[in-house]
Amino acid sequence: MQSICQLPLALAARTSRVWPAIERDVERVVQPRLDQPMREVNTRDLLRACAHRPFRTILYTRLRYSGLTGRAAQRMLRPFFRGQILLELECGDIGPGLYMWHGYGTVCHALSIGVDCEIGQLVTIGYSDRGGPPTLGDRVRIGPCATLLGAITIGDGAVVGANSVVLKDVPPGTVVGGVPARPLRRSDPDAGAPSARVDEDPLA
Repeated sequence: MQSICQLPLALAARTSRVWPAIERDVERVVQPRLDQPMREVNTRDLLRACAHRPFRTILYTRLRYSGLTGRAAQRMLRPFFRGQILLELECGDIGPGLYMWHGYGTVCHALSIGVDCEIGQLVTIGYSDRGGPPTLGDRVRIGPCATLLGAITIGDGAVVGANSVVLKDVPPGTVVGGVPARPLRRSDPDAGAPSARVDEDPLA
């Protein structure tokens, strides 16, 4: 019953001009792990994702930046289908596949967010007293309670550990942690690249 109630949101998502990006967001809700096979999204998956409040916030952000029709749709739907409480997402350039684990208490003001990024709860991404917001590359993972401030660049495949404070650029494929954050180890910058899709439903 809960899934059926999400039909207006699902319709807005399907008919949006940014559906390809939204579709990838849905895939991430269904299968968050990039090292596992993905599969084509079906209607049940879309309805399930629409019941996920952090997904709704991401959807509304995409619609808001998708043109007049999208802005009107998100304004009509938001009062009836609330997004995640205390989740602020402000970015006009979000790559497909953004996944937020819980989203609670998170503020994300980024210049751009790459493909297949993950952001935990209680994260702050935003401006510093020296200027602009961060830029996140592809497949960036940010742990809970991390803080990223200023016009810094987080490279492709980088991982920011929980409770870290990042004030400088993070090279691709680097794992950082601590206050202030420092490199802990190197990894493959292509780690977590999308796996091939499978058509079978593993839950069926």
